[in-house]
Amino acid sequence: MKKVLTILVLCVVALCLLGLVMLYSTAFKPADLPRFRLQLDYLAAGLLLVPTLVRMDYGWLNQRPVLWVMGTVCFVLLLAVFIPGVGIQVNGANRWVRGAGQPSEFAKPVVITLLAAYLARLTNSVCRPGALTGQAYQAAAQRKTDDFKRSFLIPLLVGGVPALLIFAEQDWGTATLFGMITLALLLLAGARWSFLALTLTGAVSSLIVLVAFNPLRLERFLVFLDPEGHRRGAGWQIWQSLLAIGSGGVGGHFLDGSLHKYGYVPEQQTDFIFACIGEETGLWGSSVVLLLYLGILLCGLHILSHARDRFGYFLAAGCTTAITLQACINVAVATSLVPNKGLPLPFMSYGGSSLLAMFICIGLLGSVAWHSHPGRVPLRNSARHQPSAVQLVMF
Repeated sequence: MKKVLTILVLCVVALCLLGLVMLYSTAFKPADLPRFRLQLDYLAAGLLLVPTLVRMDYGWLNQRPVLWVMGTVCFVLLLAVFIPGVGIQVNGANRWVRGAGQPSEFAKPVVITLLAAYLARLTNSVCRPGALTGQAYQAAAQRKTDDFKRSFLIPLLVGGVPALLIFAEQDWGTATLFGMITLALLLLAGARWSFLALTLTGAVSSLIVLVAFNPLRLERFLVFLDPEGHRRGAGWQIWQSLLAIGSGGVGGHFLDGSLHKYGYVPEQQTDFIFACIGEETGLWGSSVVLLLYLGILLCGLHILSHARDRFGYFLAAGCTTAITLQACINVAVATSLVPNKGLPLPFMSYGGSSLLAMFICIGLLGSVAWHSHPGRVPLRNSARHQPSAVQLVMF
């Protein structure tokens, strides 16, 4: 497990270093340099935070008082963004709290922890260690899964309520990410496919209706369908991102050789930093970045499958999903594979709240790995927890 933890750390460090190089490249004006220095400060804080979380026994978080405090603070901060004088509104969106950054970013590890704790208690009540095996286990698990309120509705609310608050902040991308993380954990917990399909259908239908009556989001969707046709209007950012990535070719224009950063791709230091990566490092550099995220995914899968208990299993699964899924969405947006959602690229985009939240997820993932028992039978193969092969593939 130490080898896996080492690989995980190396992948994160490599992404952070490359992100700093790209961020420095986008700071072509003297006024941009303070932004680079601030990112260095957040990076230093994160590098101090991760070892502390890794050495801390993650089981400490699975205590009811701790969970209640975390949930309450998270809920209050998500509401605080709407309070005049406390919340900060930028471009019509209420996402920031004075002195506390973006609560929606810090809500990610909190909601993952709450869901992991609840689902661990739920599956523990299905089968205590050594109590049931084989068909008896499957029958007991199915009875618990059929309990719609306990096995589906409550955990759905745990992830859904923060998602709705974030949705009200006009941060649709992060709200969608919360929903996907919640459904992924419910899938791993063995929720019935009919429950998942019904929820997903309702969410997608509601989103379509809301997009139809929201001019900004509708415009983004139309841009996604035809970026070239809107390249001189609302699709300018996406079209320039595609041109930047395409112009990089195989080898790129070398570091600091990007031209599209000079105002052609707005907010390139945050949501569209992958465009700068593609232009300056080309196909090779972009592939390395994707392989580093793939390394995090594989390490996360190995860690969760060897977790010492079900809380660690769900905690590792949630953290791995949050990091890799957000990276996939960001790259997909920059390459116009999905509509613009405004999610930063983990460990690479500018933003202190996002960077610290991702470091917390890595710290929790590392804690599960550090406190796993070497040589024990992987949790996925034991009678204590038996996710199906389909669930593991879907994850």
